[in-house]
Amino acid sequence: MSILSEAELENLYESEALDEARDVAGSLEVRLQQVLSGEIKGEKAKAMLAQDASNLRLKVKAVKLPGLSAICQRLDDYLWHMDEVKEENIRDLQQFSDKILGLLDGSSTPIKDVAADIQALPHHSTFEVSDVKKTDKDVTLVLPQKAAARVVERELVECGYRVSTVLDSLDAFEIILETRPDLVITTAVMPRLSGIDLACALKSMPTTKNVAVAILTSMELDHPDLKALPMSVGIIRRGEHFGNDLAEVLQRFGIT
Repeated sequence: MSILSEAELENLYESEALDEARDVAGSLEVRLQQVLSGEIKGEKAKAMLAQDASNLRLKVKAVKLPGLSAICQRLDDYLWHMDEVKEENIRDLQQFSDKILGLLDGSSTPIKDVAADIQALPHHSTFEVSDVKKTDKDVTLVLPQKAAARVVERELVECGYRVSTVLDSLDAFEIILETRPDLVITTAVMPRLSGIDLACALKSMPTTKNVAVAILTSMELDHPDLKALPMSVGIIRRGEHFGNDLAEVLQRFGIT
């Protein structure tokens, strides 16, 4: 019995991860075709597609393809905002599916500029504000609670920004590295990697030091944890100060 080298084992694990991701992506495509044919509709279609997208997001973490995790996260975020799948959503979802399957089976050209590729993907928000002028600015929220994320997102969408939400700070770290959003807003306290640690890490690395970062917090401004932040990190206080602090951060970083 031959013993595989470390490199051979790594290639084997990656190949298995790729096959598993292809299977899940194939299930997502089949589900999408069922929606297209009218076999499943509305809220049920949304729930089933969201489950497939969530499974895919977890599977692709072990696949080393630039931009793939970020695209799957954006698909997950797109579906999260929907109550039901409508006819106008199907073309958007097909675009996601084609992109993901193309990367997994090698038929698509590998992504060179992940940020540009992500920005070109469909973006959806339940907050329809018809009289607001949309901007080309991307904001990534890193918040563990969906309810809190919705409050912050609404404020930003009403100002015309494209907003994506990531619930896990370690996942967000990779996604921010690839997508380079115009602004990252993260809550100070998070599981595994705190928002303060995330902000310090982003500001310490040459590749992300120019990404604007703000901390959302209930702490007093003189709290010792906040004093550890670089001067270039903004502070947004919860409660009565939220609106003014958010406006000040957007103005300070020129994200208007």
